[in-house]
Amino acid sequence: MGEPELEPLPLDDILEALDLPRAAPGVGLLERLFVRFNARVPFETASKILRDGEPLDAADKPRRPALFWREHLESGTGGTCFARVAAFDAMLGALGFRSRKIVGRVVQDFDHAALAVETDSGPVLCDVGFPLPALLPVRAGEVETPLGPVRVAPTARGLALDLGGVPEGPQRIELLLAEVPEPEYARLWRATFRPGSKFLAEVGLRRDLENRVLRFARGRLHVDDAHARLSVPLPVPRAPRLQELFGVDRSLLEQAFARVGDPGPESGDAALTAYLEISASPEDAFSAIETPAGYRRLLAGVAEPVAEEALPDGFLLRLRPPGPPGASDAAAAALEDRVAVDRERLCLDIERTSGAARSSSFYRAERRDGRSYLLRGARFPGTRDDLLRNDSLRGRLAGGLAVDLLAWSRLF
Repeated sequence: MGEPELEPLPLDDILEALDLPRAAPGVGLLERLFVRFNARVPFETASKILRDGEPLDAADKPRRPALFWREHLESGTGGTCFARVAAFDAMLGALGFRSRKIVGRVVQDFDHAALAVETDSGPVLCDVGFPLPALLPVRAGEVETPLGPVRVAPTARGLALDLGGVPEGPQRIELLLAEVPEPEYARLWRATFRPGSKFLAEVGLRRDLENRVLRFARGRLHVDDAHARLSVPLPVPRAPRLQELFGVDRSLLEQAFARVGDPGPESGDAALTAYLEISASPEDAFSAIETPAGYRRLLAGVAEPVAEEALPDGFLLRLRPPGPPGASDAAAAALEDRVAVDRERLCLDIERTSGAARSSSFYRAERRDGRSYLLRGARFPGTRDDLLRNDSLRGRLAGGLAVDLLAWSRLF
């Protein structure tokens, strides 16, 4: 249950902000609360950074639920996992739910918090701290979510959760199922304010929006869905655009940037990358396309090579559209792929020229957290705000990259 506070929660105002009516506690309401909370209350570090800068005793630094919700209603803030879990837990308690706080491991023991909530269908894991893409039953199995499958397996201490979807960031979480007493939860929460903590070092934001996640970190915005990531640089000043996207007050973001810095992105260009998990090794996958012969097989049915030239770092192919022999040969010179082969990185970098038009893309094979992935990416000059705003355009482009990955996966 939520911990008692001297200041009551403004429950009616909270529900209005989440655009939900009061209702009897049940799994249906819990699901709606979970989705709306993750969509409208951002995971963000700015409020924690500013709280840490206040002249407070360590015990007073955590933004407990009443303060959390008041500041959200006033400034659009959210918080990091311990604050979010405590605030959501307090709201559930006020609505009549029975819940208990648990902790877990993302990078190290006890660096994460979540909730176990009792429902008529049995207990469910309600992780608004990370957050996870869905409520999960407290048992082993696999759950399909809008952001890919979540595989749940037992451990000696609780449950291990392996996340599908875009393999950027942590892909494995362990949740310890034992209830954490309030004094211990408070102690672990205070420990997150230790000097050098990641969430005190830079401004980061996240919102979960149905079948995609919007993130900001180190000068770039990322949009992740189940199979692809769009990454675009965010021009300065960044705070006004971040207020528009995440709802956090601009002046608060500016204060946080002033405290910890606002580094620019490493690249000024946008990128869209599709991912495919495979069972083969990255080395075997890359060997299927690293030669001119393998690359020609990859293009089969899409373009027909009519000339080939060796280069110091790879090869060049002149191409024509598929068709009867002799057809469109005159157009072949207007389309060529310059392919740089990086065997150390298991990457093909491709510069395609078609008349005056140029495009840049890549194929890469990688191993991450013990899993093998194929990556197919396209690079775009500039910020490409149109891709950020237009879900349909982004989806069509990502779909084309995904088709390329399927073609690659059939070669080994």
